[in-house]
Amino acid sequence: MKRSGASPHLLSVFVAGAAHIDRRAKADAPYRAAASNPGRFLDTPGGAAFNAALALDALGCAVVLQSARGGDPDGHRIAEAIASRHFLDVSITWIDRATPTYTAILDDRSELVAGVADMGLYDLLVPRVFTRRRVRVAIDAADALLVDANLPSGSIDALAKAARGRPVAAIGVSPAKVRRLQGAIRSLSALFLSQAEATSLVEASAGTSPRLLAELLIELGVRRAVITDGPRSVTVIYGETIVFQEPPAVVPMDVTGAGDTLAAAALVGLCEGREWIDCIRAGLVASSIRISADPFPPRDFPQLIQAGAAALPDPHGPERSP
Repeated sequence: MKRSGASPHLLSVFVAGAAHIDRRAKADAPYRAAASNPGRFLDTPGGAAFNAALALDALGCAVVLQSARGGDPDGHRIAEAIASRHFLDVSITWIDRATPTYTAILDDRSELVAGVADMGLYDLLVPRVFTRRRVRVAIDAADALLVDANLPSGSIDALAKAARGRPVAAIGVSPAKVRRLQGAIRSLSALFLSQAEATSLVEASAGTSPRLLAELLIELGVRRAVITDGPRSVTVIYGETIVFQEPPAVVPMDVTGAGDTLAAAALVGLCEGREWIDCIRAGLVASSIRISADPFPPRDFPQLIQAGAAALPDPHGPERSP
């Protein structure tokens, strides 16, 4: 995607985090806990960083991807997937280790029932990994950085500092890992969280309202953020402003990668100088396409986002507390 002005320069994004094989077991009938459920099993290249990179590429960005993988068949498969998309791959391969993997159980409506993340290898992406010459050059040349919380906290902090005023965004990944973002939170240009991740980050109880979660995030120093909650309204933070936005209504085929795609599309809008709420509206449409389109991304991805964002209802403010 071209930035405004006469320059033909492509938006370049350095993406760091998870790239592995996502495995999903989807029930064909209403899910029954502690029982055998008939269904289907599928696996595809995924991971938060890879999913975001896929969307960035579909929006015309030049992508540099830093991840970690093993020397096993899964590692070869993800390397081939990265190469097929023509990302600049600066990942590290540990030939004696297994590639990380994520396994999700989805109900018959494609909503997540449970997920198990075997991702210890990403803990080896310590700050010195990002000081390698090839990686330093890629970071310096990037227009923006996008990280996920699979990285160690020290690496997230180092990348936020390396941005030096350029946009740097972060994906919360999971309630268990989102607190790795705490040290960099005031340096982040944008933060992408699920309701559960936001609750964990501010150390709130499970029943905390979206408005209060947003207020607590603002107290932590968050400048821009979005909190998603499945098919329900998202909470958008900009400065000290809090608004809610209805997402598009779609029938999901697979919710995996939805938040990562939202982050990618919103980051592109931010880099282009759009208002934050407009970035989120575009991101929500991109996310809805991700979970309902087969194959993804469709050829007319940018045009579909533009049309879908224009059709969304206006955002609305939070109801006053009683």
